[in-house]
Amino acid sequence: MSRYFLSATLILVVGFWHYGRASRILGIFPTPSISHQVVYRGLTLALRERGHELVIVTTDPVNDPNLTNYKEIDVHSLYDIFIQDVDWIATREKDTWSNMFDGFMSKLELECEEILEHPELRKLYAPNSGEKFDLMLIEMLFFPSLMPLATRFDVPVIGMASLGLNLNMQYAVGNPIMPSHPSNWDTDEKIFGELTLWQRMKNFVRIWKYLYKYWTRYMPAQQALARKYFGNDIPDISDIEKNVSLVFVNQQAPITYLRPNVPKIIDIGGFHVTKKIKPLSKDLQKILDDSTQGFIYMSLGSNVKSVMLANGTREEFIAAFSKLPYTVVWKFEDEFLPNQPPNVLIMKWAPQQSILAHPNLKVFIYQGGLQSTEEAISHGVPVIGFPVLADQDIHVSKLASLGVGKKLEILTVKRDELIEAIQSVVYDTSHKKRMLDLRNMLRDKPYDSMENAIWWTEHVIRHKGAPHLQSTLVDEPWYQRQDMDIVFIISAGSLVALCFTLVVFHKLLICSIRAFNKLPSSKKDKLH
Repeated sequence: MSRYFLSATLILVVGFWHYGRASRILGIFPTPSISHQVVYRGLTLALRERGHELVIVTTDPVNDPNLTNYKEIDVHSLYDIFIQDVDWIATREKDTWSNMFDGFMSKLELECEEILEHPELRKLYAPNSGEKFDLMLIEMLFFPSLMPLATRFDVPVIGMASLGLNLNMQYAVGNPIMPSHPSNWDTDEKIFGELTLWQRMKNFVRIWKYLYKYWTRYMPAQQALARKYFGNDIPDISDIEKNVSLVFVNQQAPITYLRPNVPKIIDIGGFHVTKKIKPLSKDLQKILDDSTQGFIYMSLGSNVKSVMLANGTREEFIAAFSKLPYTVVWKFEDEFLPNQPPNVLIMKWAPQQSILAHPNLKVFIYQGGLQSTEEAISHGVPVIGFPVLADQDIHVSKLASLGVGKKLEILTVKRDELIEAIQSVVYDTSHKKRMLDLRNMLRDKPYDSMENAIWWTEHVIRHKGAPHLQSTLVDEPWYQRQDMDIVFIISAGSLVALCFTLVVFHKLLICSIRAFNKLPSSKKDKLH
């Protein structure tokens, strides 16, 4: 009896101790894209399991009534703003990133205003609401007008990025700006490897032009929006942004173009990859099981859709698939696929991770999204990538350089080129072997990424911030960060010294010539 009493007492003590450490966390994740949201959701649900209470602003709620201590504020309406009149494939052909951002600025402002106008959130951040939090998690992308929420609740901030940190956020947290580094996804040039001097000069000009535009056009508009909802006495949003405690960035070293980062940037990865594969439907399971020669899976993701393909491009895919001896499962977001071959199965929505886990899968044709990349690696499936936007070029290029897949251009793809790529990946077993080696490398690390992120989150809560991780670069002007003032002074000084030397040399030469011409002929003859 005493043994049971002691056990029960210990359980109660541990329980009270655990919940005594529980904190209240506000999460703001505005990007209307499920591929972004599943990354953030992975951490927030894990924090809930730790006993913390969370209030999450999200475009894609879990909507699970069984989740306690997990309130969601649904801003799904942002999809109407974000995807309106957007054809990502057509955009790849016509626009550079700089031009795209010009067009997105007004949309992003509308998104921020929609969030700040949301009745549930307004009630939450009202001055007399009485709401208290211990931490704010926020997506670090293009939403600085939401930063004063941290000031309103007087809490430290942890930023999150579901993809590589974009240039304006790199600058904000004091990361070195390296214009021609291949880790930069938000550039106009999609060139990887050695660059010419001219290409590097173009990168330099374009990146600093983009940053100038961001800080002189976008940030003032965001500051005005923040003052509209939080009052004129709020701090400068750029100051709040640069003082975030940490930034969790969804990057894993083996599949990333590595770059130097300041200490407050913590790599995460694979948060959305499920450890329990859900069973396929009986019909789909039978089709894949019966594909004894193997099958191919194609999906362009949740933002880029196969229905966006131009008619000519779609016909090239259909012609290529019709000549293959494999079943093709194609995520195609329409009821009807013109000229659909008998070996092609179309699905409006596909259980991707369950399909990738099937042993008969030979190759995954995709758009290069980071979350799909992580899923492919976790199941050891070689890939053929057709990047369309944002960071997709980086991921496909990196995997191609590692020998685990191929990269093709979606705007110019031809059937013979696609067939050759598929056969190369399927028949050359080294692609599969290298992908399995890559999977093992991702798994071989000294700590679990989720546990590490939770530890850092609670570290920030315990210490009410992490100023000890702040880089001094954040307080330096742009030219000083890059030592451009020193380079200018040295260059200008060297140029002045060179010009002075040339002038002196020129004067001496003229004087010498004049002196020589004044000599008598007899002395000139002797000098000769």
